[in-house]
Amino acid sequence: MPQGDSLLHKWFEEVWNNKNPAAIREMLSEDSIHHGLSGPGGPPVRGFEAFEQFHAAFLDAFPDLHVEVDDVVAADDKIAARFTVTGTQRGPLQGQVATGKKVKFTGGGMCTVKDGKFTEVWNEIDFPKMQYDLAPDTPDVE
Repeated sequence: MPQGDSLLHKWFEEVWNNKNPAAIREMLSEDSIHHGLSGPGGPPVRGFEAFEQFHAAFLDAFPDLHVEVDDVVAADDKIAARFTVTGTQRGPLQGQVATGKKVKFTGGGMCTVKDGKFTEVWNEIDFPKMQYDLAPDTPDVE
């Protein structure tokens, strides 16, 4: 398994599935940039402190969140991945009260790695599907 491949798997396992915020600083550069997490046209999340805030808020909303890595391609200092996210909204999310509804949505990203840490990540996450799953008149995710 290429080094980048194992770093990405470790990221999703430790940071998201094990809900380990200490792992963020182990795997992100201090001045990292994360595009695509703030919604359409939103600013990038910059640095590990801002990412820690995003991480905490998302896990408050989805305490049972789980990320399954579907595909990874690594070459040189780049890693591309496709993943599936599941969880149940038990806390507020961007001003929306907890719905108790389950979500299942996909995402992908292109990561740049330097000195064993992520420096820049371009995310394409199906947040519209997440919002659809949370809407009161949509069927529950199985």
